[in-house]
Amino acid sequence: RVGALVSYYGAPLEVYSGVSAALSSRADDSPLRVCSGKEWYRYPSSFFLPPGATPAFYRAGFDGLLPSPFSAPPPDGSRAIHAHFNDGNRDEPAAYTSEDRCDVIVDLELPGDAAPRSRAGWHVWARRPFLDADRSPSWSRALYVPWLTAGRNVYANYSVLGRQPLMVMLHGSV
Repeated sequence: RVGALVSYYGAPLEVYSGVSAALSSRADDSPLRVCSGKEWYRYPSSFFLPPGATPAFYRAGFDGLLPSPFSAPPPDGSRAIHAHFNDGNRDEPAAYTSEDRCDVIVDLELPGDAAPRSRAGWHVWARRPFLDADRSPSWSRALYVPWLTAGRNVYANYSVLGRQPLMVMLHGSV
């Protein structure tokens, strides 16, 4: 079971650790915005981003309340209640940024997505396989049997895209 979780769903940790390494090696210290859309809940932690890189969210199929940055130093930062918090998981438009303000996008590219990321202006930094649970049998999602489940599971691309070409290769990049 552990093998299945790592093999099928390990892409977010791989790509975010690669993004951190690639952004840390930049000669330019200008601030960067690393954006996530519908995959915001798989964003592991700000510890995966180097100084000067901030997480952001753009609209891509999710319409609930998004996480907010801490507003005060510990221990008060995690206790602060922002004015936009609500107990109904209602959308807060101010939490989103425009996609054109993103420098890096990390997203899962599923079949039928409205906005494929192969458009002009974006460079693919890395793609890692991520199990498409809707198109894979439940028994093969639960177990990892290399010679049996590999041919039955269907994968989508968990991708990292940047506005600039990447000068340092990410682990597992295309």
